[in-house]
Amino acid sequence: MTIASTVARPVAAASPTRQPSMAGALIRSSTWSISTRNGITVAGYLPSWAAEDPSKADVLPQRLLTELIDVAHWSPFDGQPVRIHNPAHADDDNRAGEAEDSVFSGNITCYPHSEDIRERTPYADVRVVGDLWINHLTPADVVTLAAKLRSQADYFEKDVAPALERARSDWAAHRPDHEVSGSGDTAEPRSLDDMTPTGSWQAADA
Repeated sequence: MTIASTVARPVAAASPTRQPSMAGALIRSSTWSISTRNGITVAGYLPSWAAEDPSKADVLPQRLLTELIDVAHWSPFDGQPVRIHNPAHADDDNRAGEAEDSVFSGNITCYPHSEDIRERTPYADVRVVGDLWINHLTPADVVTLAAKLRSQADYFEKDVAPALERARSDWAAHRPDHEVSGSGDTAEPRSLDDMTPTGSWQAADA
């Protein structure tokens, strides 16, 4: 299981932001078809979970093979909304800002005529965040990923959060020039004069 900077196929990168049409899903056919201008028609199974019907008509004959390879069935799934610190959202001082994004969203995808045999069977692409994806997951891979995320969540709750609490308490006890509020905000020192150094130091001999 590896993380890629981008997904291999454009539909996988776009699908998390696109939603299936429920109205069309109620009446659409269970097959898709691609027809060329010279009368050739190729058809295939359209699964009920697919968000869109990839059917096309009036395709140039020389593009038929390309169109078949690009036929995709996909269904998006939701992630968790979080605030992301992203350099792309810099303010006027060129400091990185924050924006809400979704982590671990993604889609189930199948390219029935792909040149990559793995893509001819439905698989999952999971968007970690931004342009970082975990690609071509099998059901077993998804279960493994879920176990790792569950373990990470437990680690955050049982180890990281208590360690952070201890660090903040220690900091407050030894740095009276900083006042830590219960909301998580930290007051800035009133001035550089308030930041009185402790201990002593001696310049090295020239």
